[in-house]
Amino acid sequence: MSKHTTMRFIATNALSYCLSVFLIILITGVIVLRTVLNPLYILSRMEHSGFIEQSVIELREVFISYGLGSGVERDTMASLITEHHVVEAAEGIILQKYGRESGFSFEAYIDEMYLVFYDYAISKGFQITEDIETGLFELAELCANALNNHLDTLVISVLAQTQHYTRIILIGVLVVSVFSLGVIIIIPFVNREVTRAIDSYLYAFGAAAILCAAISIVYYSTGLSTRLQITPMSYKMLISSWLDGIINGYLIALIITISLILICVFAQLYKNKFFNRRLFSSVSGQRVIKKQNILHNIFRRD
Repeated sequence: MSKHTTMRFIATNALSYCLSVFLIILITGVIVLRTVLNPLYILSRMEHSGFIEQSVIELREVFISYGLGSGVERDTMASLITEHHVVEAAEGIILQKYGRESGFSFEAYIDEMYLVFYDYAISKGFQITEDIETGLFELAELCANALNNHLDTLVISVLAQTQHYTRIILIGVLVVSVFSLGVIIIIPFVNREVTRAIDSYLYAFGAAAILCAAISIVYYSTGLSTRLQITPMSYKMLISSWLDGIINGYLIALIITISLILICVFAQLYKNKFFNRRLFSSVSGQRVIKKQNILHNIFRRD
């Protein structure tokens, strides 16, 4: 192997390695943008993880305990915390954290509960005094704070803080995409007369596929989502579903990279078939010409 060919070989391997790193960074960046920095994704995880239903169960017990301490029946307190309330509050809090909307109106929620408590007191024959009004309003505030504290937790706050890195990660993803495209275009020129150019792509796509598969295998084999020691149960369900969503992103990337590998393999097979066909045609042509020359010489002798 000449010095020139050796340099091309080294450069080809370096470009293949760079492309594999770029692909891994690109995959991770897209997954982070989709799962961590997207409030709508978090809301979708809440809806599909059972978080809403479990939160209603947990908060309803809290509301009932508050109501029993104030002489309000279970059914009345249970009616004040439903899936609709939790969904609206969760959407408002999360979108407010991410700077999308003004947030959920807990003041309106307190007024709604106060009216229910007021009608309940009237129906029970209580004479509404200033002290009773104050007590009913404080009970409404207590329940609203319980809902707020359940949803406005450290988990949501930490996720919301990551939005400051959205622009940086987005720019990084775009830059890496440009670099990846550039390497894909450059490899055939640098790789000329060294190895098959498609082999470089196979190495890069294969490395990315192996990493995606390894992450997924480790996650599911360790059972991480089921081993989380998080309370309350609603947040354990949410975090587990959120982690599952991240791994699903790697599985999608695995399918894409495997598809690219198959495309490269089929392209190489087609190229080899085309080359062999041309070689066979060339050899056959040479044989025909040789036979023609032989016949021509025979006739000339005659």
